[in-house]
Amino acid sequence: MKITAKQKDILAAAEIEFQKHGLHNAIIDTIVENAQVSKRTLYKYYRSKLDLFQAVLMQKYRAVGRGKAVLYQRDQDFKKQLKLLIIHEINAYQSKAYMDVAQIILRELMLSQDKAEKVFAQLPPTGTSLKQWIGDAVKDGYLVCKDIEMAAQSLEGHIKSYAFYPQVFGFVQIDTAQVDAVADHMVDMICKTYDFSG
Repeated sequence: MKITAKQKDILAAAEIEFQKHGLHNAIIDTIVENAQVSKRTLYKYYRSKLDLFQAVLMQKYRAVGRGKAVLYQRDQDFKKQLKLLIIHEINAYQSKAYMDVAQIILRELMLSQDKAEKVFAQLPPTGTSLKQWIGDAVKDGYLVCKDIEMAAQSLEGHIKSYAFYPQVFGFVQIDTAQVDAVADHMVDMICKTYDFSG
């Protein structure tokens, strides 16, 4: 569904307000003033501040590109598609849009973990399911893994350790050559850990 010009203005103003003040301290009056719309117009599109907050997050998620899954293909070269999956995830984590989302989430967690968890629990899952991807590879006999969920969490943790956490602490992104090298390393790690057969 396409959004209107007024919605774009509202979302842009809301994003700035939420980044500065978080969900619970954001002021609707400031948002409508900066968006140059009336409160009535804002509430025509968004029932509450929470709805608006979630709309901002979903817009950022779509900008990250994590909504487009990298699907497992049994008839494709396993190592090549695993590398593409890892590169896709690294690029997503390193994107400005993802970091914007992360900053908003981290702010909410610092203010109130319980409230933040309730907010984010209502957001739909985004992007490729590493658990689903690894599970499909196990079913096809490419990998041997008893705990697929742990394997997926481990892979995601490794990806974040290179692509996300360093940025949180102010370090620079890894460049294209480093991304390629990290992806190759992770492919080798997965194949050796889970007895790749192909």
